[in-house]
This record gives sequence, structure tokens and C-alpha cells, in this order.
Amino acid sequence: MSAPETKAQRVRAVLGLLQRAECTPRELTGRLGLPDHKLRSIQRDLEELIDSGEVERLDNGRYRCPVKATPLNSVEALAVYSAARMLYHHAADYNEHYLNALEKLTVQLPAAARRVAEQANQAYHQRRGVGGGGSRTFELVARAWLEGRVLKFQYHSLQKVSTVELVIYFIELNPQNRQAYAIGVNRLKGGDRPFVFRLARMREVTLLNDECVIPEAFHPLEYLSGAWGIMTGDPVRVELFFNPAVRERIQETHLGPGAECVTLSSGHTRVCLQVGGWKELVPWILGWGGEVEVVGPPSLRAHVAEAHQRAAGVYSA
Repeated sequence: MSAPETKAQRVRAVLGLLQRAECTPRELTGRLGLPDHKLRSIQRDLEELIDSGEVERLDNGRYRCPVKATPLNSVEALAVYSAARMLYHHAADYNEHYLNALEKLTVQLPAAARRVAEQANQAYHQRRGVGGGGSRTFELVARAWLEGRVLKFQYHSLQKVSTVELVIYFIELNPQNRQAYAIGVNRLKGGDRPFVFRLARMREVTLLNDECVIPEAFHPLEYLSGAWGIMTGDPVRVELFFNPAVRERIQETHLGPGAECVTLSSGHTRVCLQVGGWKELVPWILGWGGEVEVVGPPSLRAHVAEAHQRAAGVYSA
């Protein structure tokens, strides 16, 4: 977020922040990216805004815009706020855009919930300075998608670093690891098959002027229908056998559309999943420890068995 250069830009930015959160003059200076010597200018802006009735000073020394009537009912506001909190949880680094979204939604919560949400927002604001490139990357990815432009970046996968010029079809959060991914076609690679790219692995991100379009034939939910998380591939049938001790827990777990979950007379639970490749399933399966047995496919069973054997070796050494 670039610092405002003129007084008019500064006043608009101050109002924008105070519509979302309570701030002191010094906090406003920092949030707007202004140097310390601009503190006095911010204080003068606040006095003028108080005189015009657009801002009020609170007893705790903070300032805010008067709270207006909420356009959402309580349940709607909570649902949207919860979605924004999911963005918060997915990012280990501070992201200015996430904080802005949380603050905009917080003012629409009922008073009792708003106070707690404001405390959570303030705690998130303390992350400022952690990481560095997350907000900028997310901003450029969003602009590329919404403006129909090509995004260029260096992609640091686990195997190599490659140059990508991406036509973004969709942006999705992985429900398993809560990371953000861009789905689209790398025009440098050729072909029209979409791939997924984790935002956290993008470096040297730039927004090109080249325009692009999302094919009408692309349906994101169909593309992701076989994914356990975000990765797609040839469909594989996975069969799991859970011990009776975890029957209630597995029944409470969201297993995705098409999953079969049957409690047997022995008390065991048989779960069958159809997924686009089983690699993303492995951490989830290992998380159940000895409470689950992989029945099939054989390749997944062997992989999980080997992982357990390595773990056992660590503790028996």
C-alpha cells in the first residue's frame, strides 16, 4: 500500500482506516506508511474531521468514524467475518489486505462481538513487519485475475525454479493446509491444461499489460471436484478402515462429496474416497496414527506403512 502524497489523499486514507478501526494518530501515521514528521499533519487532519462531524475522539485517545447502521444481520456478518478469518489463518505473514477486510467486516458485527473481533484485529496488526512480500503478491494475483491480465513470476517449487506467465482462471484456498493457490495456464509451457501454483512460492511477481480471458468452458468446481485439497489428477479409489475408538470423530469429519462412510457391526468404520491422486491424503491419514488402516490402493498402503516404520525407528533408537 503506497503512502498518500497529497493532503486530499491523506484525508481520504485516514477516513478509510477510521471507518474500519479505532486508531491513535501515531498508529494512523504508521498504517499509512508516512514518516514520523507527518504525525502533526495527521493530528491537524483529525481536528478538521472532528469539526466536520466525520470523526469522533474516544476517551481512550483513539479516533474513529461514527458507527453507522449495519447492512447485514448478525448471522450474515458472522458468516462473512468467519470467511475473512480463514484468510487470516492461512497466512503466516502479515497481510495488509486481510487486515483491511477484517476491519471492514468487524464494524458490521453486533457490539459485544465487535469488541472481541477488534482485539483479534489488533493482535493481527502486531504481525506487521513479519515476512514482507505476501501482501504485494496477493494484491498482484488478485489484480491479474480480476483485470484479466497475465501475471509473471519465478516459481520456486520443491524441485526447481521456473519462469511462469500465468493466465489465472481461479483463486482457491486449500481446505487442508489453508494456503492460497492460483489456478491457470502457464502460456510459456504451451497447451491449455490448467495447473495450480501456491502464492507463497511466487517470487519477483510482476503484472504484465497483456490481456487474457478465462475460457467459458472452465468450471472451477468441476476442476476441483476430485481434489482432496487442491491437487487434481487421475481418479483413485481409496479405502480406509478406522478403529471403533474414533467412530464419532470420523463421522464428524467432512470427507467431501461422494465419500462413503459406513459403520460396521464390529464398530469399525469403512471409508471410501474417490480422489484425484492420493498424495495430499497422506498427512491426514498419518495424523490418525494407528487408528486407521489403509486397505487400498496398494501404493498408498505401502507409502503409509513405510512412513510409520520410519517413525517407529526414530522412537526405538
